[in-house]
Amino acid sequence: MEGKKLPIVLAFIAGAAVGAVVALLYAPASGSEIRRKIREKAEETSEKIKEESSLIKEKVSELKEKAEGSIEEIKSKAKELLEEKKSTLSETLEKAKEAVLQKKEELT
Repeated sequence: MEGKKLPIVLAFIAGAAVGAVVALLYAPASGSEIRRKIREKAEETSEKIKEESSLIKEKVSELKEKAEGSIEEIKSKAKELLEEKKSTLSETLEKAKEAVLQKKEELT
């Protein structure tokens, strides 16, 4: 869900910037006044993009940490399960060996 928000946020910011520039170009003002307003809007938009980028980086970092934690937990549980199964198999093999030896002794 987070991945879908990024393009929407960037599209919104870009649309706002384009709209502001168009509005400034059609507003009655001198050339230097228009350039100043465009520069100000560009700086504002740049700051908004930096802020959004920072928030997105934080979210990505959080998701990465959660994923790494989950992976470690899964690995740990898998190791535990593997050890349990090895132990069970070892016990079963030992019992089978004992049963074979017992039958062998009974037959001889």
